[in-house]
Amino acid sequence: MTVIEAHLYAYLGCILGLFRGQAVGDWGYPFAVTSEGFPYSAQFDHARSTAIAQGLAVEDDKGMLTVHRSDISEEIENLLTFGPWSERRLWLRAATECALALPVGSIRHAISQTPGMAASIRLRQRRQLLLPGDIELLYSEYKIVSSVLGADARDLLSPAVIWLSARILRTEEQPVD
Repeated sequence: MTVIEAHLYAYLGCILGLFRGQAVGDWGYPFAVTSEGFPYSAQFDHARSTAIAQGLAVEDDKGMLTVHRSDISEEIENLLTFGPWSERRLWLRAATECALALPVGSIRHAISQTPGMAASIRLRQRRQLLLPGDIELLYSEYKIVSSVLGADARDLLSPAVIWLSARILRTEEQPVD
């Protein structure tokens, strides 16, 4: 995956964690929207750079990340056994599995329409993401998705794909200026 996609999936994982009751502040690193319209976390990027410096991954000149599976598998297994990281693994897995149901471009488009991102992208301005007002809107949207799926829905992938799909459909139905 590319560096941009890694940030995208980390941000989506954070939103999925939020939907399951994980406080944004507990995620461990904040996100902002760049002037180019991508979710970005300086702390996440530092961790990515550290993994590259330690030889756990390689980044090519096009921003494509390739991991050394045997080395990074052990590192990830160790990391994901600590506290909130074990749950985070589920959210990140669901975020990346969304690519099995939707093209990456569609996921990126849906995320670009989330609270806090859409206006910043139109204005090409940087902004911190997941502020309290943004979170309230996300909870409202997730409440609708949950009501459709019912209380018995336990997996993370179904609500994530429905939520992303609704964002895609919403923007496709809006009239063009």
